[in-house]
Amino acid sequence: MLRRRGGIGAVVLVAVLWVTPGRESAAEPYLAVRTGLKCSQCHVNRTGGGGRNDFGSAWAQTQLPMRTVGIRSRSLNDWVALGLDLRALGTANLTDVAPRTAADISDAQVYLEARLIDNLLSLYLDETVGPSGASAREAFALAQWRPLNGYAKAGKFLLPYGLRLWDDESVIRSVTGFTYKTPDLGLEVGIEPGPLSWFVAVSNGSVGASENNSQKMVTSSATITYPQFRFGASASRNSEPGRKTEIVGAHGGVRVGPLVVLGEADFVFDSFDDPAVDDQDQFVAYVEGDLLVRKGINLKATHGFHDPTASIRESVMGTPEDQRTRTRLGVEAFPISFVQLSAFFTRLDNAGDANDLNRVSLEVHLHF
Repeated sequence: MLRRRGGIGAVVLVAVLWVTPGRESAAEPYLAVRTGLKCSQCHVNRTGGGGRNDFGSAWAQTQLPMRTVGIRSRSLNDWVALGLDLRALGTANLTDVAPRTAADISDAQVYLEARLIDNLLSLYLDETVGPSGASAREAFALAQWRPLNGYAKAGKFLLPYGLRLWDDESVIRSVTGFTYKTPDLGLEVGIEPGPLSWFVAVSNGSVGASENNSQKMVTSSATITYPQFRFGASASRNSEPGRKTEIVGAHGGVRVGPLVVLGEADFVFDSFDDPAVDDQDQFVAYVEGDLLVRKGINLKATHGFHDPTASIRESVMGTPEDQRTRTRLGVEAFPISFVQLSAFFTRLDNAGDANDLNRVSLEVHLHF
């Protein structure tokens, strides 16, 4: 019964997003909503995230910062282009959780694009160079064509599901499993005629590891994009020996003056062949608000909700005991080209857990 309600709920949410308008997007989805652009306008990966193309690099250097200090081309020559992301993070826990303070390189990426045939065929590499060793996050061949603004890519890539938030700890990323740490090997095709973007990927379903069974994972996302809003829906199914995971959800966002509001809701259904193992149904929801105070200054507030046992109504006075929330408040500043500074307070509330996390974080992000 819950599965049926979950599917209906996702359809209803899509309808609500159509009426109230909504939307989906890229490496920082609020930027795509704010500009009214598709993810493919700024990123080599047509579904967003990772390396920026020439337009995305120029836009980030001129439109994001308070002050532009010259424009640098990412092209090494007429067919090879380079990019990078480096994030240094410092955190301090305000509750009795060890370690109390920490400094880390949270992300270090190098992007390489080889344009073999202009506007037709290219090779793309998204290489993780830190903090714990080198590995290819994405590595694929990309073919593009004019009819329906279509494309196909083959190799290792991030799967096309929901809002591609940079914050992998958000509930809609960590619970669904679609994060920057979980690319997969396979084939993806997509079309983007007019306001529509529709992507379908068939992959191993093994999080980038070698295939260990003959079954495949299918992931799809469709989005309608307009200057003031977007809305969309995503679905995924992965069958592996002894287990099947189905995920369905809707996502959206709207821009009202300097304010952008994003939202996503997902149902995650896990079923097992072993009758001794109970099936698990989960529900996650996320809302984000971004206020442009002035050029280069963005105020952000997010709230995530996770019900890990949505099919079990164990409660006291009708209140579920296992629900979890995660709230973040902070500011993002882009003082000059290539530099982002962020400061956030994070509140993690786990029902019944005395060690709920209150954390302050500071981040320096260099991007090109």
